[in-house]
Amino acid sequence: MNIRIKIVVLLISSIFGIGVVIYLFKQSEKITHYQNRFIRRFPPHVAQEISQTDLKFNSYYFAGHGNGNIYLGNITAPLQILALDIALKENHVYTIELKEKDLAFRAPQIRVFKNNFYVFEGHVPYVYKGSIDNWIASKRKNSGYYFAHFEPMDSVEMVTRYIMPKSGENLIGSLNLRDTTEVHYEQHLLEKQFDGVFDTDGSLHFNKELQRVVYVYRYRNEYIVAHKNLELDYRGNTIDTISIAHVKLVRLKNSTQKTFAEPPLVVNKTSAVDSNLLYVNSGLPGNYEDENLWKAASIVDVYDLTNGTYRSSFPIYNINGETMKSMLVVGQFLYALIGEKIVSYKLLEPINQDKKASEYSGMVDG
Repeated sequence: MNIRIKIVVLLISSIFGIGVVIYLFKQSEKITHYQNRFIRRFPPHVAQEISQTDLKFNSYYFAGHGNGNIYLGNITAPLQILALDIALKENHVYTIELKEKDLAFRAPQIRVFKNNFYVFEGHVPYVYKGSIDNWIASKRKNSGYYFAHFEPMDSVEMVTRYIMPKSGENLIGSLNLRDTTEVHYEQHLLEKQFDGVFDTDGSLHFNKELQRVVYVYRYRNEYIVAHKNLELDYRGNTIDTISIAHVKLVRLKNSTQKTFAEPPLVVNKTSAVDSNLLYVNSGLPGNYEDENLWKAASIVDVYDLTNGTYRSSFPIYNINGETMKSMLVVGQFLYALIGEKIVSYKLLEPINQDKKASEYSGMVDG
C-alpha cells in the first residue's frame, strides 16, 4: 500500500471517528435533556375520543364554559362568540355589542364566566363586562396598567399577569372591576431566573372548585398554586427535569427589545384545570417512550392540585398532521382544538396513582 492510499485511509477513518463521536454526543445530550430522566404512566383507555366537529377555521380559542355550553372566541372575528353544546352537535353565533367604542382595538379577547362575559385588551388596556342574556357590554376598567393574561375569579375580581412599565417583567396581579383606579400585584409569585420576561412566560388559570390561582411555567418544570388574595399556597413540579429555562436571547438591532436567538426548549406547551386536577400538555418525552407516539399525538400529564402528585398520562391524537393547540376540561370531558377541528374526549378512569412528581424524575437538570 503506497503512502497516498495510507493517507486517504487515515483521513477517512478520522472523519468517520469524529462523526461517530459527534453522533454519540448528540444522542447523549438528547437523552440527558429529553429522555431517560423520568418515566410516565400510560394506563390503557384513559381518554376515549367521542366526537369531532369541523369549525372551518383554525383561529378559534377557548373563551370559557357554562350553562351547558363551550364558548369559543375567534381572533379574526374578535367580537363574535361561538357557543357549542357539550356534545358538539348544536351551535349558535353571537355578536357582542360594546356600548363605548372610543378605544383603539388591536386584538381583543373574550372570557365567559357563569352568566357574565368579559372583553379585554391588555395592551390598551381595558375591560368590558356584560351579560350572556343579551351580549351587550360596557366598559368597567381602563386603568393604564398593561397585562397579558386575564381570568375571572368571580363576577368582579380578576386575576391577571401584569407587564411592568419600565422593565417589561411579568407579575401576577388582580384587579377589581368595581375599582376603576387601583390594581394589586404580588412581587414574589413569579420567580425570575434571568430576565423576568421570557423566563417567566406561562399559562394562567383560575380553578373554581378549589378557589385557587394556578400558573404553569412554559420553559421550566414548575407550576404555582396561590389563594385568591395571591398568597402562595405551594410550588409544584412537573415530572420532567428542566428546572432552569433553556432560553437564549438576542437584542434586536437599533432597539431595546429582545427576541429568541434560537428556538427555546418548551417544557409545558398548554394546560387546563378542572376539579382538583391540572392537565399539562408536555413538550418532553420520558424514558422508554415510543417516538412514533410523539409524532402522532400530544401527551397530556395529569397532576392532583390538592397534594402536588403526578397521576398519569394519555395521548390526544393529531388530525391531518395538526397537533393540539389548546384544551379545556369540563368534568369528565376534555375538549381540544386541533387545526380546524374541535374534538371531545371522555376521561374514563383517569388517574388513580398517588405519587409525588419527584418520585418519577431523576436528578434535577439545571
